Amino acid sequence: MWMRRIFMERSRKGLFNVLVKDLKLFDSVYFLQSFRMSSQTFEILLSWVAPFLSKSSLRRAVATAEERLCIALRYLVTGDAQITIAISFRMSPTTIGRIIIETCKVIWNVICKKGYLLAPSSQKEWLEISSEFYERWNFPHCLGAIDGKQVIIQSPARSGSIYFNYKKTFSIVLLATCNAKYEFTLVDIGGSGRQSDNGIYNYSKVGSAIDNSLLNFPDPSCISGYSKSITFPYTFLADEAFALKPHMMRPYPRRTNLDKTEIVFNYRLSRGRRVVENSFGVLASRFRIFRRPIVLKVENVKIVVKATMDLHNFLMKIQIKTDNFSYCPSHYVDQESSHESIPGQWRKETNNYQGLKSIQCQGAHNFIKKAKSIRNNSKDYFNSEEGLVLWRDRIVNSTSNPFDKEKYKIVNNIIQTQYARNKK
Repeated sequence: MWMRRIFMERSRKGLFNVLVKDLKLFDSVYFLQSFRMSSQTFEILLSWVAPFLSKSSLRRAVATAEERLCIALRYLVTGDAQITIAISFRMSPTTIGRIIIETCKVIWNVICKKGYLLAPSSQKEWLEISSEFYERWNFPHCLGAIDGKQVIIQSPARSGSIYFNYKKTFSIVLLATCNAKYEFTLVDIGGSGRQSDNGIYNYSKVGSAIDNSLLNFPDPSCISGYSKSITFPYTFLADEAFALKPHMMRPYPRRTNLDKTEIVFNYRLSRGRRVVENSFGVLASRFRIFRRPIVLKVENVKIVVKATMDLHNFLMKIQIKTDNFSYCPSHYVDQESSHESIPGQWRKETNNYQGLKSIQCQGAHNFIKKAKSIRNNSKDYFNSEEGLVLWRDRIVNSTSNPFDKEKYKIVNNIIQTQYARNKK
């Protein structure tokens, strides 16, 4: 008497038994689109999490570990309301909510223990990240790129203005660094939305660890092949929202009249920092839970976000070992050819996303002379023969932004119209 009839028919008419099993057996393409991984990868993940998801009951049929994993992945991939997923799988919304949170906790714990999202703990690991950055993005002594995002949430009950940000929405903040292969290395989740990018950094564990040299960074050294015997520290690449520090490189302010050498430095830094922008872009595009505000308690939002970042790293690494299925194909991230820069596919798919927003610079940033000297030395290196890249002049002399051509056309038309009026 206490169970709805539609729930009693779950074993015959539920989405898992009617469709998911057939997709795994007969339609690998739709399975990939539904769960963001191939059936082989799904089985690997299931073998890891199943011991922690299996339930037993003598009174009723319980959801299997495979069904629970499918429910959680469908929620993360689609971002649908829990009532929608509940009807599809023929379960109560309360049960669906519990399954999602429990499964996300297990995903976070298991994948972290497997080493897919662990902070580098030795100088050797940091040097490997730096070497990859130099090979792929021509930026020496780089430990990764750093950025922050506003994860938009539903207004928490009785929270006042704690999570109310300057964009007039409620959010928590996601601060992360990534390596040259679009994989997250350091993650800090849960800062209140009303803080600025730099404020979040200063009060975060990641910021405290970087500023106090608690992460066992390599010692400063000379750049190989550079004629000047100047020691450069290992740094993270950031945008203008962060302060300039010895371990944090940001571009020269664009509001000043920059000379060509400073423009070259800004381009080279932006080219490396764009990696974290692409990482967040792929994350938001593949897991559409970020497409709209997340309707969960703040504690559960943190659990869901951690699970997506774990899955992102897992799928980025394991796609190389599996068959032709790819979580992040080459065209999905920004590419550079001999003639132009090509925006990644994720940029088209995340234009209207309302659940993950960039954080802008708020307030002035002070810096010490040592950090300014390090940036100037890096600028001199990038303008020297040893630090030169062949396509530098083509990019630096270009007046358009290859990743925002439509916006450039609009701005250019406005400038031409104003010029014509002034001329009259």
